[in-house]
Amino acid sequence: DPSLPLMGSGSLIGGDFGDGICDLRTTLATLTPRGGRALLVFRVRSRTVRTATVSPWIGSPARRVRRAAPEGGDLAGVGCGLGESSVQGDFQRFRRGAAACLAAFGLTAGLVAAPALAASPTDPRPALGSQSDAAPTAGPEGVDYRVELRGELPAPLRALLEEVSQLEEMRDRPPATRAALRRRVQDERGRYEAALKSAGYYAFALSSDVDTAQSPALVTVTVEPGPQFTLGAYTITYRPQVPRSANDRDIPQSAEDLDLELGMPAQAAPLQAAEARIVTLLTQAGYPYAEIAEARYLADHARSQLTAGLTVATGPRVTFGSLTVEGAAEVEEDYIRAIADWPDGEVWDARALNAVRNRVAASDLFETVVLDYPEQAPPSDGAVPVTLVLRERPHRSIGVGAAITSSEEIARAKLSWEHRNLFGAGETLRLEALGSLLRQEARALFRRPNFLRGDQALLAKSSFRHEESDAFDETTAAASLGVERSIGQAWTVNLDTAIEFSEQRDSFGTDRFTLVGLPAAVAYDTRDNLLDPTRGWHVTLGAAPWVSVGERSSQFLIGETSAATYWSPFESDRVVFAGRARLGALFFEDSAAVPASKRFYAGGGGSVRGYDFRVIGPLDADGDPLGGKSVVEVGLETRIKVSEDIGVVPFLDGGQVYENTLPDADFDWQWAAGLGLRYYLGIGPVRLDVAVPLNPRDEDDRFEFYLSIGQAF
Repeated sequence: DPSLPLMGSGSLIGGDFGDGICDLRTTLATLTPRGGRALLVFRVRSRTVRTATVSPWIGSPARRVRRAAPEGGDLAGVGCGLGESSVQGDFQRFRRGAAACLAAFGLTAGLVAAPALAASPTDPRPALGSQSDAAPTAGPEGVDYRVELRGELPAPLRALLEEVSQLEEMRDRPPATRAALRRRVQDERGRYEAALKSAGYYAFALSSDVDTAQSPALVTVTVEPGPQFTLGAYTITYRPQVPRSANDRDIPQSAEDLDLELGMPAQAAPLQAAEARIVTLLTQAGYPYAEIAEARYLADHARSQLTAGLTVATGPRVTFGSLTVEGAAEVEEDYIRAIADWPDGEVWDARALNAVRNRVAASDLFETVVLDYPEQAPPSDGAVPVTLVLRERPHRSIGVGAAITSSEEIARAKLSWEHRNLFGAGETLRLEALGSLLRQEARALFRRPNFLRGDQALLAKSSFRHEESDAFDETTAAASLGVERSIGQAWTVNLDTAIEFSEQRDSFGTDRFTLVGLPAAVAYDTRDNLLDPTRGWHVTLGAAPWVSVGERSSQFLIGETSAATYWSPFESDRVVFAGRARLGALFFEDSAAVPASKRFYAGGGGSVRGYDFRVIGPLDADGDPLGGKSVVEVGLETRIKVSEDIGVVPFLDGGQVYENTLPDADFDWQWAAGLGLRYYLGIGPVRLDVAVPLNPRDEDDRFEFYLSIGQAF
């Protein structure tokens, strides 16, 4: 899809496979660096497969160079950089070699997008692979060798050449003969040339020497990079005419519009990114059939400049036509159209197309969501019909969970059943049963999406629970009805009306309560993974006014906020720093007048590890928790992956529960530290945490352990 953004250091390579296929096995394989990666983007329409065209030179660049090169200059292609490499027109050969071709696509951004000079049969540069010893054979173990890279090279260029060198990469697989070693050295030329051109060096010279008289043999590669070329003139020509701006997108007319500066180093990555950006902007401004028809890059050796000339075929300016839905079986088509919110008649915008796709995919009802439109552009401006092709996923699922701890709970388990398309319009019914030695609970949740508006859902919840713990005993039935509204991709707002009937016994006595409340909450969630987040934030802010209308009348307000953040300094996520905080307060009533289940507690596996369940804070004469009117908690972790499957997590937790609405300023908190192990499964990590209190009280145990699925927070 041409609307996909250019990610990080990645680059796009494109073209029409129907015009001829590069012999990728012998050409692109020579460019593959160690650890390199490439993003292959294929646009699939009807029965034809083609790449998103951002460079026209995956076809026959060698022939085009000889035909188009002006006198006194060389034509440089931002693309494969194939030179005189073989071009195969037989599509069947492409199919037979597809696996080998794709395996060779491990290219870094600079190599995939290398502005490559077309090599000439009369190229005066010295061949890479001269030698000082003609002995043709070696021993049965192969020819061991070492490599020296010589020349006055800038540090980044030297690092790039070392990165792409297969000589160094293949030292642990020595060639069988000295002649094979020399062939390996000769094969290195293409990789070095592509790397030099990708960095903007066109007036380079390469030479090598193989000294097999030494043991191991010495391979010397000498590089004279010459000057780094800069970007000269940059022109953009649109055909058949300059397109019109639309959808807040201006059409680029110059290098500056593409974040290029004349005089900047003529490196491949920004030039290729500029081509992709032109196509992206056009697809967002009404031109989905736009493509780079020709890209001419001329290397001027006299001025050490690279001049660029792009010809862009815009195609017709179109609008969104009718939407056809295919593949819907159990999900009603009216509901699909409602959540798709199709922009019928509006000027074509690839961003709007992606938004439709994302809205349908977010329903969690489909395994695949594809928006397809005709491969052939309409003959003139007009509406383009689009087909929404769907494949439904199973709508029912069963979930299980379990945890073991040394605290008062000892063990707990969870069983759930969910139907995500109860009446055909994405309605969700979820039933849960939770059990431990302290608490048993049954819950039901019904969610109706698209309630009154597309970003809003109706929620109905009910529960029944029984608990016998050191803090209190209770039996409670509860129900609520409310709405949930999504704001953008990260924000969610909830507003409920709730009622609870309960009988509770604690240190203050036994009471029956009938509570009516209006809980409200705002959540901000940018986590990249719910069970094992490595980046993002999760922040919640809630407030719930309650009125007791039973035997014991009271009014109180509960406010609570929590925040967790995750950050990895490395792209591999081998190390993740995680932190969390919780702050809560209870207003307007004394603790004794508030039901025990509404007070604040701290301690345990989901709170301050190292302390027993709910034990932090005020205690009665028997050492049982009383709960409090405010709570403060913090937690810090460093999650370190020592292998793909194993991780270690040192952590520090702290917190306190107070009798007053405002926490005391003395920071007399309970602290604990510990070490955890993680075993990473496909569904998330299995965690084992062992924590010890740093300032234990007399009633606290010496350590606690916790075993469950998922990170601590």
